Amino acid sequence: MPCPYTLGFMLTEALKNRYLIATGVLFPVALMLILFVSGHENLSLPWMQSSTSTDPSGSDAIAQMREILTKERRQLAQSEREQSTLRAEVIRQRKLLQEGQLAKEQVQQTEQLFVAALKRVHEMRYTVTETDIAITEAILGEKVLRMPALPIGGFSQTAELARFNGPFKWSIAEAPRVEKFFSQTFGRRLPITALGQSATHNRLRVDHRDSMDVGLHPDSGEGRTLVGYLRKSGIPFLAFRGIVPGAATGPHIHIGRPSPRLVK
Repeated sequence: MPCPYTLGFMLTEALKNRYLIATGVLFPVALMLILFVSGHENLSLPWMQSSTSTDPSGSDAIAQMREILTKERRQLAQSEREQSTLRAEVIRQRKLLQEGQLAKEQVQQTEQLFVAALKRVHEMRYTVTETDIAITEAILGEKVLRMPALPIGGFSQTAELARFNGPFKWSIAEAPRVEKFFSQTFGRRLPITALGQSATHNRLRVDHRDSMDVGLHPDSGEGRTLVGYLRKSGIPFLAFRGIVPGAATGPHIHIGRPSPRLVK
């Protein structure tokens, strides 16, 4: 018959083994419960991964940019109203200042507000134009990429666009030469709407790193002169004539090679 000490030892070992078994069974369950409670959306388990991508591309990206453009136009309209109101107030206060009915400091404060509003309007107009042109380029650019490749020096045009595959080794570093030609010819700065890659191009997933867009209609006087200079210089370009639905300032001149889709 085992002694009391032996019986006590055996009982202790049995309890210890049961504790270890229970721990081994419960630990994985507890771990899963903790992960679930802490936020199952953060799990990255193999069987929970989805094959659906949330990264916008193609038509989805263009649809999102159209929504952004609509919001930007509303913001621009609001900024223009605020600018107009402040302009009228500045005129009114300057008249009161001349009549000695208002302090100069108060007029200066209103003038500063007007200048700030004017700056916002210019910035918003630039943003709206850039987005508008980028959407046009993304839509019509898809057509360009599906067209037959032009030989070096080749030129073609349709009702929507003209394209020229010039032999010049263009890069964004050559932009100043085009700006210099335009300013010397017309006495004003080249109306560049996009120089290289921008946040707008990133959202549309197009590679615009070595291209620049000019806000000129290719069939206008200045546009025809610029296109003639580019062809004479051998600089590749795309001249977009068409207006796509939802875009108001789409026609422009894209200087550089066609912008391909960005690869993830």
